[in-house]
Amino acid sequence: MATILLNESDPQRHKQLRNELQSQGHRVWSAQHLTEIIATLHDVAIDLMILDLDYQRLEELAAFAERWRGIKILFQSSSPGLMQDFRSWMADQFVYKDERGERLAHAVGQLLQIKSMQRYAYPKTRRAQTAALVQN
Repeated sequence: MATILLNESDPQRHKQLRNELQSQGHRVWSAQHLTEIIATLHDVAIDLMILDLDYQRLEELAAFAERWRGIKILFQSSSPGLMQDFRSWMADQFVYKDERGERLAHAVGQLLQIKSMQRYAYPKTRRAQTAALVQN
């Protein structure tokens, strides 16, 4: 499954989301502050980042957006106003927090399905592989 970086401000919600994602077979890394997020991205191949906008500031996140190319980003917040901020362009998806995390789990499934479909969008055929070997 996927490797997910989870950033959540509420410790109980963090534990609940982490357990849910792990039960689905994902590897989950946690990071509380921007410096921890950057360090984890440097050391671990992350497929999806879940960032809590109630805890992180968009202007700080935007400054490091270049480092996140190729990583799916999901923003979550309890405030609808943050979705209107132009810097939210960094996210592939935005989710409002709900009590049990069902919206988040659904969004994670959607984003990872899109990623896996992109991975196999243009599978090499046996003929293409043979042609590549002959040319080399």
